[in-house]
Amino acid sequence: MLYTLSDEKFVKALSADAEPILRVPDGATVAVDTKDCYENTLRAENDPRGPYTGPKGGGNPATGPIFVEGAMPGDTLACDILSIDVGEYASMRISNRGGWMRDRVTEPIVRCVPLRDGFAELAGVKMPLDPMIGVIGVAPEAGAIDTETPGHHGGNMDVRLIRAGTTLYLPVAHEGALLALGDVHAKMGDGEMCVCGLECPAKVTLRVRVIHGRQEQWPVLRGEDGSFSILASGEDLDDAARFAADGMLGFLPRRTAIDVNELIMLMSLVCHLEVCQVVDPLITARVRLEAGAMPELEF
Repeated sequence: MLYTLSDEKFVKALSADAEPILRVPDGATVAVDTKDCYENTLRAENDPRGPYTGPKGGGNPATGPIFVEGAMPGDTLACDILSIDVGEYASMRISNRGGWMRDRVTEPIVRCVPLRDGFAELAGVKMPLDPMIGVIGVAPEAGAIDTETPGHHGGNMDVRLIRAGTTLYLPVAHEGALLALGDVHAKMGDGEMCVCGLECPAKVTLRVRVIHGRQEQWPVLRGEDGSFSILASGEDLDDAARFAADGMLGFLPRRTAIDVNELIMLMSLVCHLEVCQVVDPLITARVRLEAGAMPELEF
């Protein structure tokens, strides 16, 4: 059975107090409609979508939450990303008020970018689409965390590798996990330097599975190539990088008998420290164990 969820109900904070809008069994497949990070309200001059006359939106709306039956604290929620189907247009904007490169912006710009036949074009540069999920997470252990901010629970990690064919493993802190997702980008480079990607509405189809009695401190991503990445966030890039490296050094010893000192040496050879985003309230980095380095590894 395919469960469906429209983008009419969404949250702008992940919290155990949020009322679930859908309950699904362990192993269910769900097709989730998502709004873009501007709540589908941003318009450029002479926008082909026409003017938007409703209330101003934004704040990374995340469709959900979804209650997954059987998920309990101490478990892991595995999210198999089956497909990401983007809309016909994406929005982008820059200004000197936000973004890592805001001090280099000489004038504010809003663009509507058509998404056609798997490609987008900006400033005469044609590029293939590579849809990814910017916000995906579960209820955090304590309090509410807005959908602008990443953390142990996932959230606004803006990891361009969270795309079709991958599996994201999220640590469950509350019954049902309370999964929500949104902020899809049709394409984004590592770092998301100008503060946005090709922001677009989308339909994300994913399978949710509960792994009982086992979890990591940070979200873990298994790539379509079999690689594993630890996704960690911190106040600055140094913190994020250290948390991701320490996370990998925690992940590997539980899955291999290799001595920890040997693992540290191997990490310098077959692990890659990569920047995910530098524009959110916390910075996100990943340490990726390259595909084929330890082919026997499983989550």
